Amino acid sequence: MMTSVSLLVALLVSLQCAFQTSAHVDNRKRLDNNIQANVPSGKRRLGDNLRFRSTPPETVQLAPDTRLVLKCVVIGRPAPSMQWLKNGEPVDYEIESNDILPAEPSSIVEMVSKIVVSSAVSGDIYTCVATSGIKQKSASTTVYTIEGSDEENLVTLQKLFRMPVKPVITSYYSNIFQNIGTDVVLPCRLDSNSETQLYWHDNNDKLVFGNSRMRVLPSGDLLITNLRWSDMGNYTCVAKNAYGSDVIETFIYPLKPSKA
Repeated sequence: MMTSVSLLVALLVSLQCAFQTSAHVDNRKRLDNNIQANVPSGKRRLGDNLRFRSTPPETVQLAPDTRLVLKCVVIGRPAPSMQWLKNGEPVDYEIESNDILPAEPSSIVEMVSKIVVSSAVSGDIYTCVATSGIKQKSASTTVYTIEGSDEENLVTLQKLFRMPVKPVITSYYSNIFQNIGTDVVLPCRLDSNSETQLYWHDNNDKLVFGNSRMRVLPSGDLLITNLRWSDMGNYTCVAKNAYGSDVIETFIYPLKPSKA
C-alpha cells in the first residue's frame, strides 16, 4: 500500500507542476490528503486542464486475420471523457462506451481509452478525442493494411464472420483523486463479441456484492457513494468469457475538501 501511495503522491505532484507552472511547492511541508496543501496562499486553484500522457503511433499496419488495439492515455481535471472516430465519424460501439457519468468537478483523473481494430481499408484514420470541461485534444493514427490482401473482401468477411475472442476493457481510470464525501463512478467498458462476465473487487480484494455504498451499474461501471478516506486503494475490474479475460486496476486517492 505504501508503494502505491508514494506513486500516487508523485503523480499528484507532477500533475500540479504540469497544470500550474507558476505554483511553487514548499518541500518543507508534509503532503497530506488535501490537494490545496501544496498550493501557496494567493495562488489560483487549478482550473480545467487536459493533456495526453500517451497516444498511438501516427501510422500502424494491420495484417490479415489479426486485430490492433489502439490506446490513448489522458490526464484531466475535471475527469475527461473519451471518444474514438473513424475517418471523422464516431465508432459505433464507442458511442455507448463514452456514456460515462460525470465526475465531481474537482476530481483529477488519469483515463485510458482503447479501440479494437479488426478490419480496415488501407488509409483509414482513427482519432482519439479527449474532452475535459471546455478543453479538447485529439490524436490520430492512420491504419495501413498489409499489401497483397483483398481489402474490401477482408472488411466484409471480418464483419460477417468475426471469430470470438477474449474481451478487451476499453475505457477505465488508472488513477483518480476526488474529494471525500462525494460519489465516485469508476468506468469499466468492454469490447466483446460473445457473452462476457464482468465483476469488481474492492480495495480489500473482496468481490463487490451486497455493499450498501458500492454497486456495479448495468454499464459495468462501479459506483461508490459518500467516498471515505478508508476507500483509498486499488479497485479491480475483471471481464471474462470463454476465450479469455482482461483485468484493469483503478487507484482511488480520497482528498480532503478544501475550505471555502
